[in-house]
Amino acid sequence: MNLMTRSAAGLLAGLILSGALNAEDWPGWRGPRGDGISIEQTAPVNWGPGENLSWKVPVPGSGRSSVIISGRHAFLTAGTADDLCRRILCFDTESGKLLWNTVVHQGPGGRMHQDNTMASSTPAVDAERVYAVFVDDVGMTVAAVDRSGQIAWKVNPGTFYSNHGFAASPVLHGPGVIINGHQDGTAFVCMLDRTTGKEIWRYTPAVNLRSFSTPVLTEFEGRTLMILTGSRQTAALDPTTGRLIWSVEGPSEKFVCTPSVGMGMVFSFAGSPDKKSLAVRLGGTGDVTETHIAWRAERAMPYVPSPLLFNGRLHIINDLGVYSCLEPVSGKVLHTARALGSTYSSPVAAAGRIY
Repeated sequence: MNLMTRSAAGLLAGLILSGALNAEDWPGWRGPRGDGISIEQTAPVNWGPGENLSWKVPVPGSGRSSVIISGRHAFLTAGTADDLCRRILCFDTESGKLLWNTVVHQGPGGRMHQDNTMASSTPAVDAERVYAVFVDDVGMTVAAVDRSGQIAWKVNPGTFYSNHGFAASPVLHGPGVIINGHQDGTAFVCMLDRTTGKEIWRYTPAVNLRSFSTPVLTEFEGRTLMILTGSRQTAALDPTTGRLIWSVEGPSEKFVCTPSVGMGMVFSFAGSPDKKSLAVRLGGTGDVTETHIAWRAERAMPYVPSPLLFNGRLHIINDLGVYSCLEPVSGKVLHTARALGSTYSSPVAAAGRIY
């Protein structure tokens, strides 16, 4: 198996993982379960020129989306500034060869934060198609491309306005692909049919306010929940119907990172205007702010990097690169360390280690 990494310089690298012809795919943002954890036990500890590096190739265009993997194919999105094209790229994971480069949208770049790009949303893939989301000055474009690089369908689910651009990634569930359209314009969350792009359901948040978090799916008491952050709240929806089940206020107004879910709780982090966090016990209906919040915190919490719930501990890295390990039930900080310089990267886990 190969582990893909992407650099800001526009390079894609394949790291050799020993063993593993039938390794677990990484089909979307935060992996197959949306939790940042791989079951692989062969991930390398060190890599570089001549060590665990099988190939390195240039990427046509730029972006901040993550690489996804399905079988022998690696997919990512990119934007090219000279022609304002948004692209889905497919690479062979064994050789690094670019297999196809499909333009799915062309249009003005639109408003965005200086650290954002035209391709910051990570695509999602199933056995038949790759799904990607882009925005411009006109609105949002969702496209499905088949595994040979041909556009299967392309739709515009709504207008989009945000001074900071777009970054939320599509999530696959049942027959559909879920799109988070939190924005300063008319905010929405919707599910589109994977085969046709036709809308299955639409949820309208109470507040129109930009956020960039990707929803995460979880199982609780025999039902599937979609945990969604945005519009000043942390909420659970029924991903089959789009119906709101419960919500809590906060922890702040705007969200970038994806929440973690486990141990019967949701761990939600927000960073604007204040960096705050909270833990919510799963269950209940309606507004459960007064009954289900286990703890709140106002420490050096992450805004962009997503948390990682792993081995009974909540691992976070804030935007300044400070790592903290929390006891999930109480929120108590067990230890901290300077891990990196300033970073937007989210931790992941494999082979019993955190990367």
